[in-house]
Amino acid sequence: MRKSFITGAIAAFLLSVGIAASAQTVQTAQKTPEQVAQALVDAANARDLDGILKTYAADSTAYALPSGEVILKGHEALRKKFERILAPGVKLKVEIVNRIVDGKYVIDKEKITGTADGKPVEFYGTVIYEIVDGLIRREWYPRQE
Repeated sequence: MRKSFITGAIAAFLLSVGIAASAQTVQTAQKTPEQVAQALVDAANARDLDGILKTYAADSTAYALPSGEVILKGHEALRKKFERILAPGVKLKVEIVNRIVDGKYVIDKEKITGTADGKPVEFYGTVIYEIVDGLIRREWYPRQE
């Protein structure tokens, strides 16, 4: 009787240690803000719409700066935006010219090149991402006014 109690206690202890170790593994497997921002760029360059959406929280919000106007909210709005960008007549490549990472914030200066409807495209843009729990929660697009 005592032997089965000890065996059961050891099994319970090992199970609890295993659960704690599994939880630790899940936490350490989460991507850093920089890795999430890079995953977005990589998915965009691979023309992978599902990969793009996986980097965003379902309720993510994009704002114009300095006005603060909401320009996109949620996966459905993001899907529509990226479907236009990934349309058959549009072939764009995103290159990170400069990246600043500060905690949960990533600021990317991007160079976008390619073709849209057969015409060459080249422009620069800046985007600021707030990345929490491995997902883009908010982003800001500075605009000249």
